[in-house]
Amino acid sequence: MNLVTLAIPFFLLAVLVELALDRRYGWGLYRLNDAIGSLGAGIMSRITGLVRKGVFLLIYIPLFELLQPYYQAVGFNWSMENPWHLLLAVVAYDFCYYWKHRFAHEINIFWADHLVHHQSEDYNLTTALRQPCGGLPIGWIFYTPLLLIGLPWELLVTAGAIDLIYQFWVHTQKFPKVRWMEWILVTPSNHRVHHAQNKVYVDRNYGGVFIVWDRLFGTYQEELETEPCIYGVRKALNSFDPLAANLQHYKRMALDAWHTKNWWDKLTLWFRRTGYRPADAEAAMPVPSSDLTDFRRYDPQISAGQRYYALAQHVIYSAATLVLIWYAAELSYGQLVAAVGLLGAGLVINGRILDNHRLARPAELVRLAALLGTTPLLPAALGLGVAIYAALSALAWWRLAFADKGATVALVSD
Repeated sequence: MNLVTLAIPFFLLAVLVELALDRRYGWGLYRLNDAIGSLGAGIMSRITGLVRKGVFLLIYIPLFELLQPYYQAVGFNWSMENPWHLLLAVVAYDFCYYWKHRFAHEINIFWADHLVHHQSEDYNLTTALRQPCGGLPIGWIFYTPLLLIGLPWELLVTAGAIDLIYQFWVHTQKFPKVRWMEWILVTPSNHRVHHAQNKVYVDRNYGGVFIVWDRLFGTYQEELETEPCIYGVRKALNSFDPLAANLQHYKRMALDAWHTKNWWDKLTLWFRRTGYRPADAEAAMPVPSSDLTDFRRYDPQISAGQRYYALAQHVIYSAATLVLIWYAAELSYGQLVAAVGLLGAGLVINGRILDNHRLARPAELVRLAALLGTTPLLPAALGLGVAIYAALSALAWWRLAFADKGATVALVSD
C-alpha cells in the first residue's frame, strides 16, 4: 500500500475538521453537493486506478536497468535511507511536475484529464481530493528526464507521493499569506490563484511543492487583495457526476472533430493549445464562458431528504472504497472489475441525484435491484448485509424520490 493510500484517512479527518470549523464560524466554504461531487471524483480516481494498468514504471524500470553502465561510470549512487537524497529527489520530481502541470493547462489533450481537478466552484480541502481517472497514459513522458540523473524508481515513486501529499493542505481559503513562504513554496495563497478563473489568474502558479519554478519561468502571479478569486473553469461542468466530469473536455473535442469540415483540424485539435476550436465547429455548437461579472455557482435545489440520502450513500461508498482498496490484492481481476463497476455506477447516480436529474430517480432503483441480484454470489454474511442495505435504501429512495416532486434548480450568487 503506497503513501498516498495510507494518507487518505488523514485527508478525510482534515476535511472533517475544516468542515466543523466552517459550520462553527459560518465561513461558507462548504456546500454539500459540491463537496460530494469533489469527493466522488476522488473515489472514482482511486477505484479506477485498481483496474487500470499504469505504463510509466513498465517503461521506466527497463530503461533504468539499460542505463546501469552509464550510472556506474558517472558514479550515481542514490539511497532511500539518505534524507538529502530524498529531498533532492523531491526537488527533481517537482521540476518535472511543473512542466507536466504547465502542459496540462496549455494543450487540449492534457487539459481534458487535468480539467477535473479545477471544476469545483468552491475551494476547500475536498477540492484537493478531486482527481481525474487518468485519461490517456502519456503524462509519464515528463518524468523520463529523471533517468538522466539515475533516479531509482523506488525513490521516484516516493518523491511523487510526497509531492502529491504536500499539495493537499494548500487547498484552503483560511491560511493567510506568509511572505517568505510565497518566495519558495507553493502555499494556499498562491495556489488559490492557480484555481481561480479570473483573467489575471488563469494559467499561473504550476508548482507542486516549490513555487520557485514559476518565478524562474515567468508563470508566477501573486494573489491580489483587489481581485478576489472566482473558482472553477470558464466553461462550467454544471454536474456533480464524476463520469461527466472526466468526459467533459474529451466530449467537447470529439464533437468539434465531428462538426468541423477541415480534416487538418479533425486530426490536430486534440494537440492544439487549450481552448482552440475550429471556427465552423464553434459556430455549429457555441459553448458560452461563465460571466464573471455576475458569477453564479451551480447549485440545483433538491429536498432535504434527498440531500441526506445522497450524503448517506456517499458515506457508504467511501467506506466500501477503503475496504476494496485494502482487500484488492485478494480479489481476482474479474471480481475487482465488477466491484469497481458497481461502485462507479453508484457514484454516477449519486451525482445525478444532486443534479436533480430526472433519470436519477429510476436509475437509483435499478442500481439497488442490480446490487440485490449479486447477493447469491457473495459469502453468506456479506450477502445478507448487502441485501439489507439495498432493501432499506430502496424503501427510503422510493419515499423520497417519488413523493417529493417540487424540487427546482436554483443558483447561488457570489
